Amino acid sequence: MSDEAPSYILRIQKDELERQLFSLRTFYVGVRRDWSNGTLVLFVRKDAFIGSGVIERIIAIDGLEDWERKLCLENNWYCKIVFSKLTRFQPIMSVKDTSAAGLNPSVLHGASISRSDALKVERMIPARIII
Repeated sequence: MSDEAPSYILRIQKDELERQLFSLRTFYVGVRRDWSNGTLVLFVRKDAFIGSGVIERIIAIDGLEDWERKLCLENNWYCKIVFSKLTRFQPIMSVKDTSAAGLNPSVLHGASISRSDALKVERMIPARIII
């Protein structure tokens, strides 16, 4: 077993959340994982990888402003992830064409993936827009 820190996959369900992610560099999560600074996260929309990000910091619900705390409570989210770097994939990459192909699509949200496999996915993308 490797000592490398895991990377994770987050599923983006709505257009609004995708816009928020790539414009504000933030994403609220309800799935509990060992999120930490420097963790690489891959983003999936429907059945394709659409981008990646590197976590800058995690803000627990008690560290959020009142309006954000209310939003989190309404949506069963427990923290806000702020990204230092985001990359949008061009074109997007089908999950079935990657090492994550064996994972059940319904359980991709929050799935752990080795950092080396996450980096392989990034290297398969012909063009990346760094935000």
